Amino acid sequence: MAAERTPQSHASLLASPLALLTRLVLKAPRAVIAVAILLAGACIVLAVGWMGFHTSRLDLLNANSAFNRRWLVYLDEFGDQDDVVVVVDGPTEAAVVAALEDLAESVRQDNAFYSLMHQVNLSPLRSKALHYLSPDQLQKVEAFVTEFDPITKNDWSQLTLSRMLADSQSAKGASSDSNRMKSLVAILGDAAAPPPPVAEFAELVELEAEFSNRHLLLNDGLRGLLLLRIAVPRTNSNAIRQAVDLLRDRVARAQLQHLDIGFGITGMPILEHDEMLSSQQDTTKASILSLAGVACVFVAGFGGLRRPMLAVATLLIGIAWSFGYITLAVGHLNILSVAFGVILIGLGIDFGIHYLARYLQLREAGIDTSEALIDTASSVGPGIVTGGLTTALAFSTAALTEFTGVAELGVVAGGGILLCVVAALLVLPALLSVSDGYEGVAIQRNTLPFGAICRTTGRVPSVVLFLTFTATVGLAFGITKLRYDHNLLNLQPRNQESVEVERKLAATSDRSVWFAVSMCQDREELMTRKEALEASPFVTATEEIVSLLPESSANQRQRIQRINEPLALLPEEPPVLPVVPQTELLQLLSESSREPASSADASMRDLLQQLSGLSPQDYFQRVSRLQQSTADTVLSTLRMLSAMSSLAPPTIEDLPGPLVHRYVGRRGQHLLRIYGRSDIWNMNSLREFVRAIEEVDPLATGHPIQTFYASTQMQESYIHAAVYSLLAVAIVLMLDFRNIAHSLLAMLPMGLGLVQLLGLLGWLNIPLNPANMIVLPLILGIGIDDGVHVVHDFLRQANSYQISSSTATGVFLTSATTMIGFGSMMIASHAGLRSLGQVLTLGVFCCLVSSVLVLPVILSRVRR
Repeated sequence: MAAERTPQSHASLLASPLALLTRLVLKAPRAVIAVAILLAGACIVLAVGWMGFHTSRLDLLNANSAFNRRWLVYLDEFGDQDDVVVVVDGPTEAAVVAALEDLAESVRQDNAFYSLMHQVNLSPLRSKALHYLSPDQLQKVEAFVTEFDPITKNDWSQLTLSRMLADSQSAKGASSDSNRMKSLVAILGDAAAPPPPVAEFAELVELEAEFSNRHLLLNDGLRGLLLLRIAVPRTNSNAIRQAVDLLRDRVARAQLQHLDIGFGITGMPILEHDEMLSSQQDTTKASILSLAGVACVFVAGFGGLRRPMLAVATLLIGIAWSFGYITLAVGHLNILSVAFGVILIGLGIDFGIHYLARYLQLREAGIDTSEALIDTASSVGPGIVTGGLTTALAFSTAALTEFTGVAELGVVAGGGILLCVVAALLVLPALLSVSDGYEGVAIQRNTLPFGAICRTTGRVPSVVLFLTFTATVGLAFGITKLRYDHNLLNLQPRNQESVEVERKLAATSDRSVWFAVSMCQDREELMTRKEALEASPFVTATEEIVSLLPESSANQRQRIQRINEPLALLPEEPPVLPVVPQTELLQLLSESSREPASSADASMRDLLQQLSGLSPQDYFQRVSRLQQSTADTVLSTLRMLSAMSSLAPPTIEDLPGPLVHRYVGRRGQHLLRIYGRSDIWNMNSLREFVRAIEEVDPLATGHPIQTFYASTQMQESYIHAAVYSLLAVAIVLMLDFRNIAHSLLAMLPMGLGLVQLLGLLGWLNIPLNPANMIVLPLILGIGIDDGVHVVHDFLRQANSYQISSSTATGVFLTSATTMIGFGSMMIASHAGLRSLGQVLTLGVFCCLVSSVLVLPVILSRVRR
């Protein structure tokens, strides 16, 4: 204890100003407390009324980044609403379609949704089907209409059997004649055989069938999709939550009606909503747990409840001030900065711990309340200010990076930490003054001998240094195993429906909610890009609607007009056609088959043989049936052609509105959707996919491209923030210690802790990711804060250095509270927050060991 009360050999420049500030506080402590509480209440009211939550990943990006400008151009053309995707899986196509229809009808009743699409209705294009035929096909249709032009004048004679035989005889040798004769023979012998015109225009029947209601089906009809959009702004998180809850309620009702159907919901709005909701719920639970844990550590460390609760109350006031600061400085929280509460609980409490540890040490020595508070401010106050500034700078320098999400987190957390420092230096002494400022207050000793425990390592310094060196080198080899996981799906909560549905959708089909987009000025540009992209091995499919609208030349339109004009005069029904007498027909067939010159003549002989064996009654029935069936078929075929021969070419107005809105922009630009062949949530696959697209269209954008560049930018921003903060921290340390050696010693726990942490992560196979990369500036702040307090303790002692009980207690408890604060996030279902808790807990532990076991041993050997 003697060393702990040795007169100071080093006085910080901040000692006198902080002592003066404390004297001013002690003149009116109750007024200071009242003002602090009123200000905290005002900040909470301000935050409740004006602070927003940004749930979109777009809010994390710098609007001036080149890749993000491309995205903003796309949003300006096509809007910022992504599709919600409801996936319907069933045992049969009929069951899937029935479930889709019922769900669509149910969802359509709610104004919260718009642009529903579970089927594509192309029936308006049916009247323009001839525009989709090739020139050869169209020529064939025109020839057919010309051939049967007499029918439009009510002349049906060409469809009598005698006339058909005569026409066949006159066209002897033609392949069409041979086929027709074979058909006549088949029809006379089999009532089920199709008449010739149907066989000739089977492709037209198929084309007509294409222009109907087509449901969005995958996997051979066993999976259906319902696409819709949420009719509220993306920034209105409460309205989005209500809409998502409403949709899930509709899906749950549909599930009760279709027990054999599986329903799932995904899409970028759902993924983002679920992630933000999970983050908020997890951080709320973690904040409560960490606050309770911190309070318990306080009680265990200081041996009482009252004074630790004063430090907790000080922390809560600092956090309340932070809400007001955030509202004024930023105006909102995002997916990253929403975790600031846990960060402040884990780090902000450190200042109160160091303050309280020194204060109680002085009170145990018999110093009265006021003098103890002033002495505390002048002795550990500079360390609190320096540690707070370095930690705040470790965060705030992130504001210099390009990634907006990281920059905002830096501004939010950095400012909040400074406010916690202010609260520790103003509010805590006022609370202690009011609480301990009367006679008879007992001073409880620390229940855990932190100082004695730490000083035991000083007895075997060589062993400590050898073990530290060996362990650090061994852990350092793990850095080679460390990896960075860019996959955003791996940050989502385990077993979350929207994530599982997206994984299943991407794995079992060539469609995903993730696709790139290319905006094209016209059809020619789009089709050129489509051809080039589909030739890439990294692209599995493309989607557009330009190909639904064929190019129509003037020659085609003229030919369609020639087809259309006579068809306008078609009769309602064919008349009863006269049957030529059997003897007359047999005579005709006999004469036509005497000279075998073609397969048609062979068919004539077959027909002669067949008709010769019929009774007059059977003959009449079969020939009549043939003629009427042929007439009905010809007339129906002509009517079909008439219904398909609209002169107006297909236009975008003929397509369903929900389909057009997704593929045609406000200024008429056409959209080409591009899907990756492999799992583009994986960074390596994504990189190849993005490069393949940008070779064709350098201005392409979309969620995959956004994520590729944003993830890379985020990673670089964290690294740059660490470098910036290291430089800023070095400057602050030099201003405080005014000695290079002392500054470097204060940074030692940070350096060792960082190396040990990265090695541990490699050995434990815990990857760095966009969520936990914040460990870089955090480890800088935490490690340096610990080192600063130990070096300040060293400078307060004139003899051979032994870590004081107050410093040991402060470092132990600050590390414990920080580990509890961040470790509480390990209960999170959100994988990103959980990994953040894992990484930071390991990092703080490494810094703790270096601070209280290694650094004191080194300082004990430093010559003053």
